[in-house]
Amino acid sequence: MYLKFDIAVYFYQNYGISMESIAFESHMVGFNVFINEMGIRLYIRFWEQSKRHNGLPDMCVILVTANFQSHERRHIRNLAKFLNSVVPRYGYEFLAIEQNDELNLHLNLPEVPVRNSWCYFAPFGEELAEQLED
Repeated sequence: MYLKFDIAVYFYQNYGISMESIAFESHMVGFNVFINEMGIRLYIRFWEQSKRHNGLPDMCVILVTANFQSHERRHIRNLAKFLNSVVPRYGYEFLAIEQNDELNLHLNLPEVPVRNSWCYFAPFGEELAEQLED
């Protein structure tokens, strides 16, 4: 529950998006975040239990869509920095990008083949923080 509040505060402070404009969808393996507001289209999965779907581990944050109307690279990198600094406090260990070459152009995560598919994938931590520095 507190993670959802941290996410809402981040988007309010940085983009003026209110919590009412953020859709949080809880499900059996975690929750999803959807934003389609003020030039931002965002879809992120927070999986506590991946059940090895596509070979992904548990406690994984998956960026599916992250489109910003302007300065996309800076906003996507700032989002990744926010996630890297906040979500490990809630037990999340990994950041993944689901089959999206264009999104990964901004983060440069290593490509990892997974069962019947591929994704870009990195553990949260110091190495990711250094990689995200401009």
